Amino acid sequence: MTYSLKPQAIKVLEALQSGKTITPAQAASRYGVSRMSARVQELRQVGVPVLTVTTRGKTAYRIGVPSPEMVAAAYKAAGAAVFS
Repeated sequence: MTYSLKPQAIKVLEALQSGKTITPAQAASRYGVSRMSARVQELRQVGVPVLTVTTRGKTAYRIGVPSPEMVAAAYKAAGAAVFS
């Protein structure tokens, strides 16, 4: 299956690739992204390793490799199906 990214997802990807962590509010004000979670899902579908970071109740996104602890927590929460 081939995916094409929407222009908003491309803008988010470029910002994430520069090493920035982006919140949905920042994405809305800087890039006009109203549904950040949808853009993140698009990026994940094409293989971009976007991590969700929650700090003090605020959600942000960044590119990175999940730590072994994150992998173990995902496995514990959802089982092996999460990795297929």
